Amino acid sequence: MVARALAETEPDPADRLAIPTTFLWPQHDPLFPRTWSDRLDAFFSDVTVVPVPGAGHFVPVEAPAVFADTIAAVAT
Repeated sequence: MVARALAETEPDPADRLAIPTTFLWPQHDPLFPRTWSDRLDAFFSDVTVVPVPGAGHFVPVEAPAVFADTIAAVAT
């Protein structure tokens, strides 16, 4: 799966996902290293990355206030 992800090519800019998207990117995620977040704008035309210091893979459990605040912010 990792090899497949690394071989993935960027879509044409017209084919990027246009829905506003917010990623909560944890500091210590062994599955999705923070360095991967620098490629998101190649796949999404409207993307926001919110770093979550001290959190691992399960942001809703490890940082529930950040998770809830982010949902509230994009829902209004």
